[in-house]
Amino acid sequence: MVQHHPSDDTLVEYAAGNIKCHLALCISVHLQYCSQCRTQIQKLSTLGGALLDTLPNESLDDAIFERILERVDLVHPEPEVERVGNPLHSWLPDGLVDLTWRKQWFKLYEYVLEVPKQGRWRLALQKIAAGGIAPVHGHYGREITVVLQGGFSDEMGVYDVGDFIIRDGTHNHRPRALENEDCICLTYMEAPVRLTGPVGRWLERFRDMFLNQEDLASQST
Repeated sequence: MVQHHPSDDTLVEYAAGNIKCHLALCISVHLQYCSQCRTQIQKLSTLGGALLDTLPNESLDDAIFERILERVDLVHPEPEVERVGNPLHSWLPDGLVDLTWRKQWFKLYEYVLEVPKQGRWRLALQKIAAGGIAPVHGHYGREITVVLQGGFSDEMGVYDVGDFIIRDGTHNHRPRALENEDCICLTYMEAPVRLTGPVGRWLERFRDMFLNQEDLASQST
């Protein structure tokens, strides 16, 4: 049973369509598992429509209307996230089978879905093999996670399929997969994680060097 959900404020922003596309994607995936949040979104959408109906009608000068349309044509909105069916279908048409995982750390693996040409955010699947433990780490930005398979625990709780978790710069944690099944999560990271401890700091320097080389390579292509 899903125990961890987006905040009420986040659901309000999602229902209003005023939320970043990758965060909206994570919420959409959570909604596949969570009837409670689906009901909440439906109520918020109904409420929003009812509030619009109460607004008085205002006449609009034709010239002003034309200028508004011209401005709309100049706007390039972020791509909308599909809110029905499988939100991850465009990345994972065959689901979680036959993926080529990249090993990151002992029993920790990654499958990248999307990275920017510039910037350090990352959309990926993270897998911890059954019983595996990730390194202790914090965050330079928010990390949004939705559990797709199995489950994991950290210093702040236990998380199962469908759970929605946000960690930020105030959190240090060490996720550990449950013993009986690999844990697979959808993860959107606004910035790289911050590794802690002597080994973690050494790995972080190595990672930053590797990312800088990737940036230089992408700029030359």
